[in-house]
Amino acid sequence: MISSLVRAFGDGSGRTAVDPLVLLGPAPGVDLDAVALLLAPPALTGEFFPLSLWCGVDRLPLRPSLPVPHPGGLRAAFAESVREVAEHAETIGVSVSGGLDSLMTLVHACAVADGRRVIAFTADMTDDRGRSCVPVVARLLRDLGLCDVELEVIDPERHRAEPRWSPYGPRLDARPDLNAAMAERAATRGADVLLSGDGSDELLGVPRYATGAVAHRHGLRAARRYAQDVARSGPGLFGESVAALARYAPARVRAAGYWAANWPEWTSITAPALLAEPYRSAATLWGRAWVAERIADHAHRGRSWAQADAYDAFYPHETIPAAGTVPEESPFLTDRFVSAAFAVPLADRYRADLPTGYWRCKSLVLSLLPPEQLRHLPRHKQYFSAALGEQARTLDPSAPLLSVETGLIDRAALHGETDPAALLALSAIEQWLLGAVERGAVL
Repeated sequence: MISSLVRAFGDGSGRTAVDPLVLLGPAPGVDLDAVALLLAPPALTGEFFPLSLWCGVDRLPLRPSLPVPHPGGLRAAFAESVREVAEHAETIGVSVSGGLDSLMTLVHACAVADGRRVIAFTADMTDDRGRSCVPVVARLLRDLGLCDVELEVIDPERHRAEPRWSPYGPRLDARPDLNAAMAERAATRGADVLLSGDGSDELLGVPRYATGAVAHRHGLRAARRYAQDVARSGPGLFGESVAALARYAPARVRAAGYWAANWPEWTSITAPALLAEPYRSAATLWGRAWVAERIADHAHRGRSWAQADAYDAFYPHETIPAAGTVPEESPFLTDRFVSAAFAVPLADRYRADLPTGYWRCKSLVLSLLPPEQLRHLPRHKQYFSAALGEQARTLDPSAPLLSVETGLIDRAALHGETDPAALLALSAIEQWLLGAVERGAVL
């Protein structure tokens, strides 16, 4: 197994399996109480599965990744990780978006290909400024000298597909239809693996509340620029100031203060109204209990605000099952690379000398390339929130829905629901429930 982030299931009698259906009989039962939690904070916005969705099996706890520095540095660790995930592939597929994370995967895949074919697959998405990502990807291939890479473009209007159903649970990716279309094209082109940059942002992102750590390690000028960059999100400069004072507070007070500042929307959780009773009340109680446990864990571990933010950005992390028949892997999520990444001091995730805030907060990702290649990379991030909002509006609240028929969803409340995250999650749940019933499951 390449990554310990892949969940396993157990039936309480010592039997375990990655596929929960292996542990169940011919008519497995879906636990609707567990399904309901997917529509409640923090699982909804955190995009994770709190419990097994099947009656009679439990999700086994993940084995934590220990910080282990790589002797060759992070770039060497990533190169080995890419080599590992592509080891048995004759044709290497890479899902690219024009962003830095998937680009690093592509560059390193080409470096380890050793004569094997490399195909880049990209969906022709339009960003919030009305620009397509395809010219960005094509330019990067040219400028980085990746002339042997074949580019396959997925048209969102013509190439949508249905993702392969998984007993693991509903799809948590934003555009499962496009990911399934990409997986279909990868299979058609003979790809033996489809690589991505998944997990990079969560694992390598610059945490908030690290002004003091940056100052101690890189000086006051670097800390001042860091504070200016993080002031654009979350509690900003006020949060940085309070975090500096909180280090002197008792662990429990420090953890509670961090949570109130960093996750104010989760301090008094209420499940969304689209959940029908009794699921809504149960999901509300679960969400509040989860938050209390999280705060207690931060206090027990004695984490600073910056350490807690970095931890919360990555854990819990779900690996999304392959959308098609081609295995999917991210070199950012192998045990080897996760351990090496956690060993990097938090202050070293930020580089004040880089020219844009995007680069300064992606410095560890940039370190995966030789410095002479950096001039070719995009200095600003493309956002696709409008395209994702359009996908959320494809759910028809008046159509026959299994989630409504089972009593999980309140139809009247669904008509008034406008949160794209909730609508996308419900659409994925609906498709998953239909697939479960088709396979003999009992709701």
